[in-house]
Amino acid sequence: EAALPPEAYVVHGAGSPEANGLYVDIQIEAFGAPIFRHTVMSDLLLARERAGERHGWLIGANRRPLYGVRTEETKCSKSGWRSFKGEKPAPVVEGFSSLEDAARRLAEVWCQEAESLANEGKFRLAAESYKKALGAPDLPPRRRAEIHALRARTFRQLAETKKKPQQAGSDRPGDLEDPLHGLAAEWAIEEAEEALKLDEKCFLAGWEGAIAAKHIGWWNKGRLLAKKAMQSVPQGPQHRAQRETANTLFILLAEEEQEEKARKVREMQKARQRPEVQLDPKELEWAREVAVQLKEALKTEDFRRPHHQLWKLIGPGLMKKDADEIFGEIRNLVWEKWNSVAWLHGYRTTWDVKARQKMCSRLVNVANTGRADDVKALIKEIEDRVCLEWPDIAEASDKVEHDETWAWTRREDGTWGAWEARQKMCSRLVNVANTGRADDVKALIKEIEDRVCLEWPDIAEASDKVEHDETWAWTRREDGTWGAWEARQKMCSR
Repeated sequence: EAALPPEAYVVHGAGSPEANGLYVDIQIEAFGAPIFRHTVMSDLLLARERAGERHGWLIGANRRPLYGVRTEETKCSKSGWRSFKGEKPAPVVEGFSSLEDAARRLAEVWCQEAESLANEGKFRLAAESYKKALGAPDLPPRRRAEIHALRARTFRQLAETKKKPQQAGSDRPGDLEDPLHGLAAEWAIEEAEEALKLDEKCFLAGWEGAIAAKHIGWWNKGRLLAKKAMQSVPQGPQHRAQRETANTLFILLAEEEQEEKARKVREMQKARQRPEVQLDPKELEWAREVAVQLKEALKTEDFRRPHHQLWKLIGPGLMKKDADEIFGEIRNLVWEKWNSVAWLHGYRTTWDVKARQKMCSRLVNVANTGRADDVKALIKEIEDRVCLEWPDIAEASDKVEHDETWAWTRREDGTWGAWEARQKMCSRLVNVANTGRADDVKALIKEIEDRVCLEWPDIAEASDKVEHDETWAWTRREDGTWGAWEARQKMCSR
């Protein structure tokens, strides 16, 4: 093989990184020797040149020599190279009679460089070197899978360097505090899966992928990769330790998954627990006393009979103004009975609405602590007796019932509010329906028209049907959309 002419050269170790790589024969000769071109940097050439009466080999591009060696041999020398325009050190040039051997050697060089960088803790640069090794042509699938697995190991190591320790006294691990931790672990998993596609028996890929999945809590993925690692180990006593190690990792992943689930359950239970509210016993006693007094005041006959007569006036078809007057009479009747109780406790509720609100708020605040269920039950009983909700007992609150449910929405600038015009929203919908690419929207608009028994333009606002030639122009087209004719003459001509 040494007697065969070189088909490719591998250049490595040069101070200028662009000069490193694989140079292949381009079937052109110069000064009695073939010219070789870089497989990536197409302007870089390795060729024999003349210098005066002597010859030598040069690596360069565009008449810019980077490295050279003086020799009369028609085969390129491996050593003795000098730096010209390139950075030191000078490269080592190795010739190979087959492209496959050259590719394997180039991949080996890049992997050695990557391993050296990883030992120095430069994991990102190491991953880049492995990527360069994967760019070597004609690598067998098993070797390519091995390089993917090595790159997965590099990313896993990078993830571990970005992993922050758990803080003291914290129940939650700090694994995900640095975003690069999770990203590096995901990259490791991707490389491991790519390696297993090329070689199902690649133990390193399954092992590294499972550990990376463990770091970011991808338990199902981790167990699957650990299982593939176990299956890749050959049978026999000499591989027993390796098989048991993969089995231990599989069990560890299952245990940590259960531990994380238990931790999340504890967090959910802790989040559901209401913070303990410090309630003054005197305040609780006051709320009980006042609530009982207010309830007893409503049991008298001079409240029950007029309240019943007023409530009988409430019925279907009653106008809002009349209903508000009746509820106002009920409210006044309630406070006629409660004013004496409120005055005893320092609230001037006879004429001051704010005083009524303060007293009612004080009572409901005690009930909402979760430690005064009897007060909450008394408030509910009072609401049932007077047929008013608790906030409405102190003062009437208007509950607006209108089409705000149609108009209230998030605007384009991110704020919440009503549309400037209802027509704008309806027009926006019908414009989408009329594109011809939203048949489902068109069907929904038709269904809404059938439900409300109005045509779509009349839903936003009533449109006066003036008897003039607008009825000629605005109509439902044959395809079901609404719009005007392109020209009135078109209809008249038809």
